[in-house]
Amino acid sequence: MLRFFTCILFCLSTLLAAAAPQPVWAPEPHQSLEFVENKGQWPRPVFFRADVPAGQLYLTATGFTYSFLDPAALRTASHHHEATTGPQRPAPATVRGHAYTVSFVGGNPRVVPQASQPTAGTRNYFQGNNPAQWAGQVRGFRQVYYKGVYPGVDVRLYENRQQQLEYDMEVAPGGRPGAIRLQYGGADAVQLTPEGHLRIQTSVGEVTEQAPRAWQTLPSGEQQPVSCRFELSGQTLRFRLGSYNTRLPLTIDPTVLFSSFTGSAADNWGFTATYDAQGNMYSGGVAFATGYPTSTGAFQQTFAGIGDVAIIKYRVTTSGPAARLYATYLGGNNTDAPHSLVVNGLGELVVLGTTGSSNFPVSAGAVQGAFQGGPGVNPLGGALNGQMGYPVGSDLFIATLSADGARLVASTYLGGSSNDGLNLGLVNNYGDTFRGDVLTDGENNVYVASVTQSTNFPLAQPVQPTRQGLSDAVVCRLPRALNRLTWSTYLGGTGAEAAFSLQLTPDRHLYVAGGTDSRDFPTITGGLQMQSAGGREGFVACFTPAGTALRYATYLGTAANELAFFLQLDASNDVYILGQTTSNNYPITAGRYGVRGAHQFIQKLTGSLGTTQYSTTVGSGRDGFDISPTAFLVDDCERVYMCGWGGNVNATYGGGSTLGLPTTSGALQTSTDGSDFYLAQYAAGLTGLDYATFYGERGARGEHVDGGTSRFDKKGVVYQAVCGGCGGTQGFPVPQGANYYTTRNASSNCNNAAFAISFGLTVADPGPTRYVCQGSGPVTLGGQPSGGIWSGPGVTRLANGTYQFQPSAALVGRNLLQYSVQTTGICRSIRPLAMIVTPELAVTINPVPALCANGTAVTLQATPAGGTWSGPAGLSGNVFNPQQAGPGTYTLTYTYSDTLGCGTATRTVVVNPFPKPVAGPNLTFCAYETQPVQLTGASPAGGTWSGPGVTPTGLFTPPNTNLRGGIFTLTYSVTENGCTASATRQVLLAPSPSVNFPLNVPECSNFPQYTGLAPFSCPFVPVLTGGSYTWDFGDGSPVSTEEAPTHVYQQPGSYTAKLTARYANCTVETSFVPVLVGEVFVPNIITPNHDDKNETFMPRFSCRPATLRVFTRWGNKVFETDNYRNDWRADNLPDGLYYYHLKDADGRTAKGWITVEQ
Repeated sequence: MLRFFTCILFCLSTLLAAAAPQPVWAPEPHQSLEFVENKGQWPRPVFFRADVPAGQLYLTATGFTYSFLDPAALRTASHHHEATTGPQRPAPATVRGHAYTVSFVGGNPRVVPQASQPTAGTRNYFQGNNPAQWAGQVRGFRQVYYKGVYPGVDVRLYENRQQQLEYDMEVAPGGRPGAIRLQYGGADAVQLTPEGHLRIQTSVGEVTEQAPRAWQTLPSGEQQPVSCRFELSGQTLRFRLGSYNTRLPLTIDPTVLFSSFTGSAADNWGFTATYDAQGNMYSGGVAFATGYPTSTGAFQQTFAGIGDVAIIKYRVTTSGPAARLYATYLGGNNTDAPHSLVVNGLGELVVLGTTGSSNFPVSAGAVQGAFQGGPGVNPLGGALNGQMGYPVGSDLFIATLSADGARLVASTYLGGSSNDGLNLGLVNNYGDTFRGDVLTDGENNVYVASVTQSTNFPLAQPVQPTRQGLSDAVVCRLPRALNRLTWSTYLGGTGAEAAFSLQLTPDRHLYVAGGTDSRDFPTITGGLQMQSAGGREGFVACFTPAGTALRYATYLGTAANELAFFLQLDASNDVYILGQTTSNNYPITAGRYGVRGAHQFIQKLTGSLGTTQYSTTVGSGRDGFDISPTAFLVDDCERVYMCGWGGNVNATYGGGSTLGLPTTSGALQTSTDGSDFYLAQYAAGLTGLDYATFYGERGARGEHVDGGTSRFDKKGVVYQAVCGGCGGTQGFPVPQGANYYTTRNASSNCNNAAFAISFGLTVADPGPTRYVCQGSGPVTLGGQPSGGIWSGPGVTRLANGTYQFQPSAALVGRNLLQYSVQTTGICRSIRPLAMIVTPELAVTINPVPALCANGTAVTLQATPAGGTWSGPAGLSGNVFNPQQAGPGTYTLTYTYSDTLGCGTATRTVVVNPFPKPVAGPNLTFCAYETQPVQLTGASPAGGTWSGPGVTPTGLFTPPNTNLRGGIFTLTYSVTENGCTASATRQVLLAPSPSVNFPLNVPECSNFPQYTGLAPFSCPFVPVLTGGSYTWDFGDGSPVSTEEAPTHVYQQPGSYTAKLTARYANCTVETSFVPVLVGEVFVPNIITPNHDDKNETFMPRFSCRPATLRVFTRWGNKVFETDNYRNDWRADNLPDGLYYYHLKDADGRTAKGWITVEQ
């Protein structure tokens, strides 16, 4: 059979969030797609209808009809229930829509679509008053099947794992895929994108059909890819296939979400990966030289040592440069390697690793600021100064990067005088040396699981205060600032231990899993296995929330060798372990899926670690391990997921190959070269294998991990770091439709590749830990997806179906609420939310004195500090500005809240109006009038005068100006209610007449003997302002009555300008220094013969700076300057005729010919 597939994304540009196209990597949970049968409630040609984002899909015998409504109008119409603080926008009277059809051109018009997989419940339709249009017991289905649309071609529609509409074209052996033609009618435009997708434009948005993919199923069960692409002619779509066996089936299907190299030019190994709440991916490895693609503004953009931690943050919903959100080195002068990554509640990346660098970047106040080191070691057996060598030993490090990767939030060493963080004794696989785990809680505390050989490892409130064996596990908790140890302890016996995995319960019991070969590991009474069974064994332990005691602890293993690499908890806090065993008879519980003799084990224990609920082994059943586990998940329905790698790189360790591992129908990759990743999903209770696939490059050295752990998120997306492309190959898979940063391995050896693959789970998300004051009002509870159920102390359900939490004194402290949503079948996803109610604190505001409306801003103070202020206009932060508030009485509110308590206080502040004094009218006297004058006309009475010549009571004595006059400003100030305001008045003393008063005009700098050159614009200003004026410019032109005129002298000459000014009863006449206007003159010959006569070109052209350019008669420029100083003398030029061009700063120009004779 030949099967075509395409996925349809409804990308309406202004769609509501609930209807927006969901990214494949983290789909928002919605109600599953249903095809509802037509029993008369719709027109006869329709067989089924399905609701799609912002519209409907109608299925007829000849194709499909899509009908969409304007999403913006839908948003307006559907949001009227939300509270608003302003006027509502009216709902539109009509909602614009758009429909288009997809027809099977040349197909069988008598096909009757058939449905399968009925959904729960039925529907009843009573439309209008015509019973013929009523329908009852109407069923819905998950799939619709068109049989024989074309000869040997069937069509199947269904909803994929990512909750997107898909349709398959299934071509039976001998069928004719070339006959398939799909006609698009009614769309505004239909076009192919550069990526090969089909884009359908409508008047209300756009729909994208992803590029098709195809495969054939071989007799061996292997899925053989077949090249396939869209071919568009006008409005008709065909599928263009590569060569394939027409006697075998073919399928087209979407797969991977994100798959990429870093593109590092340096050798760049892959270690660890994680995710954040937005679904971004973080991949961590080691880079061994410059050339890692760091981003602008990243914390560390330069390579520092033998090998640096190299972190890259990806946006997995896009491709190309936009997919890299940041990339940075992190390290010092020796080897640094990341073991585990996690993102805290603030979006900050926490990195756990080992460092051999004495200058690894640490933050001020770190719990350990200095490197301790230990004996030199290379865990991979190479030179101490070679790749992954620690020539002066190792310490653990913990470092936190800001969300944008630009800042080191906190960082510390953690270690003693021997090696820390390197698992040198309990190794099954290549890379086990670098295992370890880091987690954070709702308060962003940091939890660490690792290993140490130091006898002086930093401890705090230890459960076990001394190292017992050659190496012990270590478990620690630190605050977000990494400035102290909340608690820290050894964990082990007299042999060797290492801790590999951590999980935290909602009430903060901490579970840890790892390996031991001690016969006296500290177990707790009641544990499943109190004594060692011999050989290496796994262990599981549980610490109390305070971290100061072990609540449960047990061995886990057989007389053979086991290591427990991963630990997971389900909603009931039962414990799941993924590990490896050398036993051929590890227990397989009856009724569980398993492969006898396989060497990867999965075991479920009760939370008390006292009872096994089931155990099994999975894999191929060959001797040796198949895969090295790298990621593990148990979902809310108790389905189990694992990811790991096997192959050549592990051959000299515990062996291993991915050959012979089972895959399932629909696998991404059904065949393997033996050195690939392997991903599997097991049914709830591990009763079956639901899905399994390989993933990796075909041939080459094989994908692997050099150390560290990767993660599944609770939505079923695995985020995996890979060491790929080793040997400089370029074949790491980036399937069509998957996003990527770059597909190029720029190194001559390895690149830190990464992939994200979604299993499409519906998961309850109650949101982050919340803090609320005991006296606060009800808190509305949300949660994603919406429509779930809240339970817990203080929770009530309102009549409208929403939930709220009511804080109270009785609930002060930590309250665990539960949010649950329906997932698969009868399974519900349940997640806790910590709602912390803080007690009331005494809050006080320092007194604020009465203020003036024209006063300066005041800084408000309250106790305890660190709260927030609210109140009237004029309040910004803790600063109150009375000028912005205006007169009145105001209430200021101070609210304080932190994780320890909360409270509110208020204080009233009065802003008094300022007085509005009037100083009276301006006065004018002659300069020779010197008798005192009492100022009158000021109001209100009782104010105070100040200024030159005036007493506080207003007696003004004109100052002696030697008859030159002047303008004097007097100030009248009034104070009322502590607020002072002022007004001013002016007294003008008119000057005595003056002759030859200097004229305040610019000097003609080029020709200082002149005031200017004709035509000359001369500005005039009076000796004293404040009067009326008559100007006589001395050239016979009309007089001017402006206060400060500008007059143009058109002709050269000497002119005497006069001013008659009148100030009240005083008349003043002033004559100015003569205005000398020179004539513009440009000479036409110079004789630079050194007789000091006519030596240089001296044009009397402008008083302003000027440019000069001189050219020969043939246009060759021989001189140029931007500031000509009358100094051009034709040096080194022959006699003759030259052309000049002058231009001054005002744009005035002169040009002509000049003769040079020497």
